[in-house]
Amino acid sequence: MTDLSRRGALVGGAAIGTLASIHLRSAIADGVSRPALPIPHELRANTRGEIAFSARGGTVRFLAGKQTATCGYNGPFLGPALRLRRGQTVLIDFTNYLPQPTTVHWHGLIIPGDVDGGPHRPVLPGEHWRPTLSVNQPASTLWFHPHFYPTTAGQVTKGLAGLLIIDDEDTDRLKLPSRWGVDDIPLIIQDRRFRHDGQFFDRMNITVVTNGYVGDVPLVNGVSYPEAHTTRGWVRMRLLDGSNARSYVLKASDDRSLFVIGSDGGLLESPVELKQVAIHAGERFEVMVDCRSGVPFNLVTLPVEQPIMRLPPFDGPVTLVTIRPDGADGPGELPAALARLPPVSSELPPISQQLVMNMFRDEEGMMPLKKAGLMAMAKSGKTDLSAVARVAKLIVDQPELSRAAQLSANGVNGRPFALDEPFFAARRDQQLRWRISEANDRMLHPVHVHGCQFRVVSQNGKLPEPHRAGWKDIAPISQGGFSDILVRFPCPAGPHAPYMAHCHILEHEDSGMMAQFIVA
Repeated sequence: MTDLSRRGALVGGAAIGTLASIHLRSAIADGVSRPALPIPHELRANTRGEIAFSARGGTVRFLAGKQTATCGYNGPFLGPALRLRRGQTVLIDFTNYLPQPTTVHWHGLIIPGDVDGGPHRPVLPGEHWRPTLSVNQPASTLWFHPHFYPTTAGQVTKGLAGLLIIDDEDTDRLKLPSRWGVDDIPLIIQDRRFRHDGQFFDRMNITVVTNGYVGDVPLVNGVSYPEAHTTRGWVRMRLLDGSNARSYVLKASDDRSLFVIGSDGGLLESPVELKQVAIHAGERFEVMVDCRSGVPFNLVTLPVEQPIMRLPPFDGPVTLVTIRPDGADGPGELPAALARLPPVSSELPPISQQLVMNMFRDEEGMMPLKKAGLMAMAKSGKTDLSAVARVAKLIVDQPELSRAAQLSANGVNGRPFALDEPFFAARRDQQLRWRISEANDRMLHPVHVHGCQFRVVSQNGKLPEPHRAGWKDIAPISQGGFSDILVRFPCPAGPHAPYMAHCHILEHEDSGMMAQFIVA
């Protein structure tokens, strides 16, 4: 690996941004009007045990005087929060009103492959899909999104994503904040880039296929720099990194503690107190903050390691949302103990499956960025506006790859994904140990495995961070490292509807960094 592709160097310093960027970075200023944080509508099963929803096109005004073509579930952008309970069986009545095929993948839900919504089950334009979902897992914050190969990234960019919340009796007994949109606040964090005509930038060129989508406008629940009015008390934030590729390092602007109470697949054993939380594409964390003082604060994101993801405005702290706890006193509490998790045995099974993430065109994708000055800017620690402009031009103006070039750019275990590629097999309902790693590149890959919630038992040979020691469905790897996971697949997945294992940088997924497997 050459210095050309080492993305660990940092880009620092300040940059002159647009007026929007200045507002995004500003501290809380009284008297400044900001949009209210949209709260997704809760959608529950009807008396027949059915939930009906659809994907359709729409338009949204993100930029002044311009309408952006979008997609959404039951609306123009993003979707409702589907609310399920452990032990419940629901029939999903989904209709695709889009002009292209799509799927609905229930990310994090432990269900058989034939209802998982992977790329083998497209829903054609005008078609209905009616899967039956049986919920048998703890309370958690999951989500749903398309998984139609190889256009997942484009459909998510347009707005197809929504939350899936599971409740259960164990969590009901805890005095956690639970009033939706009042002290239980969903935050879907995404970044977008807009063309001059107001449309979303969406192009699979070599820079994007290598680095993932690089937006320059942060959105929370589909809005730029909103504010949420909450109760005065403990506030629960359900964080979803719904970006195609970007990671975030989240903290409170006044440095108050963030208490992580849950990860991808449910509650932790006890709260983990942190000052900042890194979250990667597709991951979820449930975080509680003490707002009993009534003092407002910003949730901000700090610069991350990958140089191209530190272009303005992300070369400094960026405010994502303002929390204003100016309501009545809330009844929620932060429990000392949360959930009982099965202990991880010190006697682990041998590694039965290795998944190595491959980037076949890494050097080709990074060479123009080096010539544009991105790596020099990283080494200097200063933001060079002329280099920023050159890099932005590469992101936007490089020609789109041919479909064949796109599909062969990345892979797993030495080969790009194809719908008819050979499967590997995992034994059903048996505790397995898998190792997830990367080949020659050092980029961060948040790797998602379908059909399960697993435990990370080793990060580069060490115990996982405490807030990542609970149930997970995404294992991040970077800097040439690896994650060992302890996984069990309770449900079957056959050759006609296999499970997927893939990088959740969607541009990597759509360019071959995905493998399929059966469970029997």
